[in-house]
Amino acid sequence: MSYAEEVSPYGNPYSVQDENAYAPAGAAATQGYEMSSPYAAANATNSSATAISTGGAASANPYANAPSTTNSTIQQQQSNYQTNIPPATATAGKTHDDITSFFAEVDDIKKNLAQYDDNIDRIESLHERSLAEVNDEQLQVINSQMQALVDETSALAKDLRQRIQALLNRSQRDNTKNVQANTVRHQFQASVKRYQGIEAAFRKQYRDRAERQYRTVYPEASETEVNEAVQQIMEDTNPAANNQIFAQALLNSNRRGEAQSALNEVNARHQGIVQIAKTMEELAQLFQDLETMVAEQEAPVQQIEVRAQQAQQDIERGVGETSQAVRHARAARKKKWICLGIVILICAILAGVLGGVLGSR
Repeated sequence: MSYAEEVSPYGNPYSVQDENAYAPAGAAATQGYEMSSPYAAANATNSSATAISTGGAASANPYANAPSTTNSTIQQQQSNYQTNIPPATATAGKTHDDITSFFAEVDDIKKNLAQYDDNIDRIESLHERSLAEVNDEQLQVINSQMQALVDETSALAKDLRQRIQALLNRSQRDNTKNVQANTVRHQFQASVKRYQGIEAAFRKQYRDRAERQYRTVYPEASETEVNEAVQQIMEDTNPAANNQIFAQALLNSNRRGEAQSALNEVNARHQGIVQIAKTMEELAQLFQDLETMVAEQEAPVQQIEVRAQQAQQDIERGVGETSQAVRHARAARKKKWICLGIVILICAILAGVLGGVLGSR
């Protein structure tokens, strides 16, 4: 008799009576679980019992869906983290972007300032050519080129003024930004001042040339007459007015040729003279605007300083009042202890007196 036959009569629950006794461990374990499971069907076959037992185990296992639930929870937490970025992180990112855009704007303004300086150099060169040129047609070409370049430079200056003002407004509470904004402002002011100097110098040269032309036509004119005539040439926007200045000389046959030549040259350069006057007026206004920028920037800074001083004074006043309150509290406690001592002393005296009186009786 085999070992299985000896132990089988005693109800060994792990005995296997079919041909699959030596099945793989997984199947045997499943069958063993099924025979001991209270949910298994009593009259089912081995294969049916195995399927039912496996299904019962799957439905009865409370952790069957745990992995999918965990994955879903993790995904939800990741989604919440991505959508709910901490305020500090978001603020830091915004600050970094603001600094980056600020310095990018500073670099772009510096490039435009370089273009502005280049335009000034080209205007200076055209002025030199205008003074040296004697051909009327060439003077007209130079004046047209100068007019276009001056208009371009004026538009560039207006754009730079607005952008620098925006930089100053953005840099009021940041010392690093403030240094950069004031650097480009000072650079722009230096360029405007240089432009003013160039225009003023060539205006003087145009005036000296007109004065020489007038003295050539009117050699006997007094200094006052020369100044008045040249002033009219420089300030009058109507070229036809120059004809009146040289009218008498044109009627004189001896000086008609000189007068006509002087008149033609003055008229040819008249557009450049008028343009210089207009440019100098715009530059003066631009320089004033730059000074106003400083005033607009300094006002909020002064307000911040005043508020800081007031806050410091309030803090010092509060500290003084707190110290005074502490002293008053200490004095009050000291008085309380003194009063308590006096009361105790009076009680002791009364007790002694009463003790003496009662003792004498």
